[in-house]
Amino acid sequence: MANSINLVAGPLPLSKLGLGCGVFSGAYGLAPQADAVKAVQTALSNGVNLVDTSPYYGNSETKLGSALLELKNEFPRSSYHICTKVGRYGYHISDFDYSDKRISESIHKSMHRLHTDYLDIVLCHDVEFVDVSQIVDIALPKLFELKKQGLVRKVGISGYPLDVLLRICQIQQERGFPLDVCLSYCNFNLHCQALTAVVPKLRDAGVETIIAASPLSMGLLSDDETPEWHPAKSELKAAVKQCIDLARSSSKISLAEIAENYAFSYNDVDVHLVGAKTAQEVEHALRAYAHAQQLQLHAHGKYEDDNIQSICAQIKTILEPFAEYTWPSPPTNA
Repeated sequence: MANSINLVAGPLPLSKLGLGCGVFSGAYGLAPQADAVKAVQTALSNGVNLVDTSPYYGNSETKLGSALLELKNEFPRSSYHICTKVGRYGYHISDFDYSDKRISESIHKSMHRLHTDYLDIVLCHDVEFVDVSQIVDIALPKLFELKKQGLVRKVGISGYPLDVLLRICQIQQERGFPLDVCLSYCNFNLHCQALTAVVPKLRDAGVETIIAASPLSMGLLSDDETPEWHPAKSELKAAVKQCIDLARSSSKISLAEIAENYAFSYNDVDVHLVGAKTAQEVEHALRAYAHAQQLQLHAHGKYEDDNIQSICAQIKTILEPFAEYTWPSPPTNA
């Protein structure tokens, strides 16, 4: 499976699949450090060269940094890219801080935890939780200053509402400082394809690298029970449950597999970011990505098995009413 992920041509030589390390925090089940090391090793050994984390993700930075330190002889610092974030340090709006001082402190603390003297990508985390002026007038100018100093290589934003992401990218272009990276999560998957209409506009705004995260929509499209905290409306959750049962009736494929095959076939973004906390989960993601590229479901490709293709078509029909649906962010209790 070595070197199975092609590199993106362009300013950032990133792999088409990135390793989301937020799961190292234990938020999605037990995540021992030994497993984190194996997950990172497996990813890097197979051509994945982007690892993503954040101070908001519990001890994710610490565990990722320890893993990279343990693997430094096999994978030197120049062989991978680290993406982390600033601004968000807790669940509530009061836990956000985009001040100059906090950004500088955050960058240096992240570098310490990650055992590095520079960060490849730094994103303003969940930008919709604060007024846009805090991002474009304070946070991003500070990050571009740190970019000039060489502490940060690429600057960008992350968040959920696409209109907010696009507005910030357009403001930055108008000001002569277009963003290097924009990360969107849960906006391209089996139940939502809203990202497709916005990608060309992000390109027009000068964004070099677009990252699509969470192909399983934060666990909604997995085969397990939907997490209680998931913000999707009840109608969508009920439709997904119907899809899970439909896929199970075939005994040939799961909803999660169909979801991965569909999400990873969208090639207008530069990177698909997927969380994996064990070597087995990384290997599964690599296989899913390779299979998705063969099937090309987004480009109207089909499964060879007629029964699976029929189930896939039925699932798409069930979820079609939600194709443009997005949930409120920030949530009302933030």
